[in-house]
Amino acid sequence: MPHVAIGDVDLYYESHGAPGLPTIVFIGGWASYRWIWFRQIPYLKERYRCIVFDNRGSGRSSKPDYPYTMDMFASDTVGLMEALNIETAHVLGISMGGLIAQQIAISYPEKLRSLIIVSSHFGGPNHIPIDDKTLALLGAIPTETISREQSMEMRYRATFSPQFLQENRSLIELTQEWANKHPAPLFAQVHQASATSAFNAESELKKISAPTLILHGDSDLAVPTRNGELLDQRISNSKLKIIKDASHFVIIEKHEEFNNEVMNFIDEVEQGQFSPRPQ
Repeated sequence: MPHVAIGDVDLYYESHGAPGLPTIVFIGGWASYRWIWFRQIPYLKERYRCIVFDNRGSGRSSKPDYPYTMDMFASDTVGLMEALNIETAHVLGISMGGLIAQQIAISYPEKLRSLIIVSSHFGGPNHIPIDDKTLALLGAIPTETISREQSMEMRYRATFSPQFLQENRSLIELTQEWANKHPAPLFAQVHQASATSAFNAESELKKISAPTLILHGDSDLAVPTRNGELLDQRISNSKLKIIKDASHFVIIEKHEEFNNEVMNFIDEVEQGQFSPRPQ
């Protein structure tokens, strides 16, 4: 299996698409792993080299039992790029992965061709937090009275729209099967959540110079949509797209629109035609 050693962790990764194509590095969110990109890779690999991997604490990557930080996650990602001889890439992160992507843009700006932030926020006291009800759903874990399947269903209620859940039961069951193959242990989920809670990049967003696309669903409960607007206001070289009738997992619910937005943005960057929002 393709693993690469980065410091004291081994990261599992996959490379899809021809090596000579522009590269996209996909960064997943809290307690998830590379399966979440199943509606991006088959489509985008025809035009781009797509690198997907499991963050520390997830999937087939190492799961050390000590506190994690966004600096660690960013260093892991950049270390993977260097191990694969990727000088620069379009870095795309969802949710917690969006925080990691911001940290890369701040700490390793030379590694980015562009930045794509999905369903995410900048942390700190001025971001819009998740409400208590949704937080309880998202943090559901198996207990003596709640099965793994029931806890996953509760998490899905926090990250998918009710209509999508109702109309796509077979797909939801399939994603449950994938998620259950490599579940993140509880201690790793806690370490990832703690790193997310401690993140605060608001004052450093002005350092981001890479062309930036911010994508957010208009019905996101896990990371309220206003966070996307706040990111756009604080990153000068950015463009915001709010996708209608989409919840947190916009990459799955509205994958065709999402993929087209990403593809058009990357093409603009590659052709030197990107224009940020009017200042």
